[in-house]
Amino acid sequence: MNKFFSHIALGVGALVIMGMMSTSAFADGIIFVGPNHDNKLVPPIEVLSLQHHGKSPTETGGVRWDGSNDVLFGDTSAGPHNLTVQFSSIGTSANNLGILFNINETGNQSILAIHIDVLTLTAYDNAGNATFIGDIRNIDLDQFRQALGSSTDVQFGLDAAGIARLQAALIANPNLRLGLSATLSGVGAGPERFSFNALNGPPPQVPEPTTMVLLGTGLAGIAAKLRKRRKVAKEESTQV
Repeated sequence: MNKFFSHIALGVGALVIMGMMSTSAFADGIIFVGPNHDNKLVPPIEVLSLQHHGKSPTETGGVRWDGSNDVLFGDTSAGPHNLTVQFSSIGTSANNLGILFNINETGNQSILAIHIDVLTLTAYDNAGNATFIGDIRNIDLDQFRQALGSSTDVQFGLDAAGIARLQAALIANPNLRLGLSATLSGVGAGPERFSFNALNGPPPQVPEPTTMVLLGTGLAGIAAKLRKRRKVAKEESTQV
């Protein structure tokens, strides 16, 4: 019986974590971690700032390394907040890489969430070749009404496979530079800013949708097994 309830507790815990996100995210290297208001690098390493032109509800753009210079593209905003960063200035292991997203929609209370169509992390070698690419797609992030503006950071990290791939690339070349690109929809005034952060340890690994299906199937099987045991016990007691 105790084993049964331990399985139930595991399933409920996983569902609670998944409930922090409004939609099912599809990750290939990057995972959603959660809110982050305090544990940040000081000063922050801001790498991408997006602001649409006109009244478009969509922003898309990024920064990459061409071997000599940073190349900006799309709706990058003016100012010094769009650049690639050498990994060694952030940390020493792919375990500790975090990406902060500042939802900067102050004064626009009608906007409840921003949709990340895609957020992509790319590592470049000295010649500008991409040696690592990871992304996350299709996720709605609710704004924190109690802390709009500079405090509204949410954090991303790498999944286990992404950590392994980036670490292998770093072993081959410790001088990799990291750049970000993103497409956001449902935005208002902006700008929305991304920065790199150093985590204290690897991010928690949230089960992906496929894993959740398997977990639900397993829980259903456990429940059916328990019902069968109860039925047999009831029949035996009736016969006695």
